[in-house]
Amino acid sequence: MSFRLRLLMLSMAGLLLAATPREFTREELKALEAERDAALRQLKALEEAENTAVRSVADLESSLIAAAMESRRREEQAAASERKLIDLSVRMRAAREELIASDEHLEDIMASLAISGRHHPPALIASPHEANDAIRAAIVMGATAPVLKERTDRLTTEITELKVLESQVRREKARLETNEARLSLKKAEIEQLVATKRAQFESVSNEAELLRMRVDKIGAEAKTLRQLLVALEDSAPSAPGMKPDGRIMLAANRTSSGIRSDAPRASTAAANLAPLGQDKIGGLLRPVSGLVSRSWGQKLPDGESSKGLYIQPRPDSGVVAPVDGTIEYAGMFRTYGQLLIISTSDGYHILLSGMSRIYGTPGQTVKAGEPVGRMPNREIPPPELYLEVRKAGEPMNPARWMKGG
Repeated sequence: MSFRLRLLMLSMAGLLLAATPREFTREELKALEAERDAALRQLKALEEAENTAVRSVADLESSLIAAAMESRRREEQAAASERKLIDLSVRMRAAREELIASDEHLEDIMASLAISGRHHPPALIASPHEANDAIRAAIVMGATAPVLKERTDRLTTEITELKVLESQVRREKARLETNEARLSLKKAEIEQLVATKRAQFESVSNEAELLRMRVDKIGAEAKTLRQLLVALEDSAPSAPGMKPDGRIMLAANRTSSGIRSDAPRASTAAANLAPLGQDKIGGLLRPVSGLVSRSWGQKLPDGESSKGLYIQPRPDSGVVAPVDGTIEYAGMFRTYGQLLIISTSDGYHILLSGMSRIYGTPGQTVKAGEPVGRMPNREIPPPELYLEVRKAGEPMNPARWMKGG
């Protein structure tokens, strides 16, 4: 017997009891009470399962954010090691060149001394005309000795410095390898957590696939980004539908005056999303670590002005959600390539493009700092993430929400 039918029977039984209480035997009343108790136990079990699911999603989001923070820390350490290695390599190359030059100069001096040593001093009585040459040779020998010592000392110092630099390079390479190995483990952990969250989302939403198909159709038909945003807003459902068990629980929580105040909500995640805020400094996280290659309003190669920020991270860097929101679009779109659109609870749209992979799916909620994608793993051309903020279709400068601009 279905749960809805049981609730209906209980309601009918209550009416019948109120109207004609003497028509039921004691056994029938006991049977109805047992049926009611069983229904209440099932309802409690469903409520506990829903509460557990909500806590599980919250724990999963916290784990994702923590993993993303650790991954970013490792990426920054690896980037610092790479920069230090470049600096050390330049210094080591310069030291080697200087060492070679010093060595060649020392060889010239030693060769000159060797030649001079093969000529015995002339006898001044027998060859008085060579006296001046002998005096000059003595002067040169006397002046060369300090220079030779100085060159020898400098060469010794340069050799020592070169050995120190080579040792630093080896240590820095080992540090980089360690960071890369730990980063690889953290990436694998993030991939697993993301897959778990997506599976949880799809397990409670029987419209996830329909929503993806609808978004794909909109993306294929829209010619411009503005058209895409308008189409997404016009056709956006209030929330993806729940699976049948979820609907039964909501029906059970409904009273004559509405929904029970203590009943779990299907849109708990969406209700907890923080708004971006018009002037909330720090409200927008930097989605990747890296240098801003092109800023808002800067001229682009095609002559247009930049409507967002371009950031160059390390290859294969993780991308996090800059703000709490709901994924409206995730997929290929025109010249943007892989495009992710996150809508905030107060009507802003956050656009991210340039990724090789997007983790989320339309309808899924994300928290600020949660992993949402990954950059291409290549050196040339260097990966570049594009960040744009729009409100009512109009682009706005993302730096106004970022700490430090």
